Amino acid sequence: MALQQNLAQLSQYFQPNAAGGYSPLSSQFSNAIMTQQMARAPNYYALSEPGAGGALGPEIGDAGKNEDLFVFPMPHVSLKRGERMVLPVAEFTLPYKDIFTLELPFGPPPEVRANLNNEQQRELARLFSSPKVMHKVRLTNHSKYPLTTAPALIVRAGRVLAQGLMTYTATGASVDLAITTAVDFQVRKSDVEAKRTPNAVEENGNRYTRIDMSSQITVTSHRAQPAELEVTRYVLGAGDSANEDGKIAKINAFENNDYLTGADYPYWWNWYGWPYWWNYFNGIGRINWKLTFEPNQSKELSYEWHYFWR
Repeated sequence: MALQQNLAQLSQYFQPNAAGGYSPLSSQFSNAIMTQQMARAPNYYALSEPGAGGALGPEIGDAGKNEDLFVFPMPHVSLKRGERMVLPVAEFTLPYKDIFTLELPFGPPPEVRANLNNEQQRELARLFSSPKVMHKVRLTNHSKYPLTTAPALIVRAGRVLAQGLMTYTATGASVDLAITTAVDFQVRKSDVEAKRTPNAVEENGNRYTRIDMSSQITVTSHRAQPAELEVTRYVLGAGDSANEDGKIAKINAFENNDYLTGADYPYWWNWYGWPYWWNYFNGIGRINWKLTFEPNQSKELSYEWHYFWR
């Protein structure tokens, strides 16, 4: 009845907090509304226990917003023990468009790779060797209801295209749902050291070398129709320049949720003992391109960036 693989991603939010003192009623209500928002601690939605001085609020007769929550009441529904039911809540038409995205994560610099064992280096080579373009649909919510967090099934002409996870989308906002890997795009990436400047910076008697990198991403579209592609490249360091009107930014790893949710670094990050000065001199750079490809067109995205090492 639900898409089990995607529903499993939400299971962490459905676990009662033993320290929160939930009653069965408040726990059920909290679980019901938890699906409307992502990345919140479970006790954020804890309600007062009956008899503890807290009320559950007024009875809601129609679907609507109650404070920061959107509730869909379904009255007069009962099930026998063991029965299950699929209950339509709402149906509406939303505008959408097909988009393609390419995300290239950062990798460790050569100075770090030299300290990794053979198995770890092979794992990194496998991880970064095959960048893939993803085909997505972008929905704009013009309905009077928010789209709440839940598994989503994408169907076209009676056939299932994909399953994904719909995240909370307020009225007027947009959301992307992944369909599949876009096999009609070919991607190649190269990073070349352009210059090394010893003693570029001195701090507290320590001297640091600046390494300038020259990189290129080549994307070829073999599609028979025009396509919009959004490319995001992350680097360990700072971006300096980018062609094709690329937008450069330096992000805060502990606050930016587009890439490092909850400040979780990639799993390979702990393979190396990063020096204390690393985050002071370097950070995470991000470069974004928004491109339109004609059928069978290739584009070369060039960009320069740098980092410091001691």
